Amino acid sequence: MDPVLVDEGDDILTLTLNEPDTLNAMSATLAQAFLEAVEFAADPAQSFRCLVITGAGRGFCSGGNVGMMRGDGDGGGGIRLATHHHRVMQLLRDLPYPIVTAVNGPAAGLGFSYALAGDLIVAARSAFFLAAFRNVGVTPDGGLTWTLPRIVGWARAKELLLLGNRLGAEQALEWGLVSRVIDDEHFADAVRELALQVAAGPTKALGGIRSLLAESWENGFDAQLQAEEALQLEAFTTADAREGAIAMLEKRKPRFEGR
Repeated sequence: MDPVLVDEGDDILTLTLNEPDTLNAMSATLAQAFLEAVEFAADPAQSFRCLVITGAGRGFCSGGNVGMMRGDGDGGGGIRLATHHHRVMQLLRDLPYPIVTAVNGPAAGLGFSYALAGDLIVAARSAFFLAAFRNVGVTPDGGLTWTLPRIVGWARAKELLLLGNRLGAEQALEWGLVSRVIDDEHFADAVRELALQVAAGPTKALGGIRSLLAESWENGFDAQLQAEEALQLEAFTTADAREGAIAMLEKRKPRFEGR
């Protein structure tokens, strides 16, 4: 059984973590396969316009394996945070097109961090998020201490990290952690529809938007204005920008090709 299912179609790349018996806990095999799959997603030779990350079975990802929990830094097979899990997070951050994380079930520990790598984070109604590190006596990874307070605020992040409480999908929506909650029976179809909508967009502009948003965490206002100006000048040279202008003049919906 492939540890990560890779599906390509309609300009969408879908990566499904596929060790459902463990709720897709990051074994050495799964970690290596996921790294290779994300490297494929980030390969400039590819022409994908949307990445979807989800899990098989009842879970999204239940976190790291026992080796990581021991604190020895190695989950077996040479799997380390720096070479695998954190490398994946860096590749996802720098991806030039949008990411949808489809949280179909529990997202715990490292799985919580992977869920937050999405630009659009959608959750099944039965899903929940859990910063499980405290519950096993370790500290967080996957950039969770950086992303979580920036999304839900300082006080709520501290509560989740220090108390180790579950955050249900509905409350995650209220806190702004996810953009939508979908009934379980309609989840796969709704994720597919969302991915198609993203993939039909002006991909270079969307990539620029995610880049600008990432830079905004660290930039001052003046620096952000300069970054916006530079990227918009680039965006105006794309085929999609020309198509957008023509479509506006012709009063029709634009047909973007991601160029």
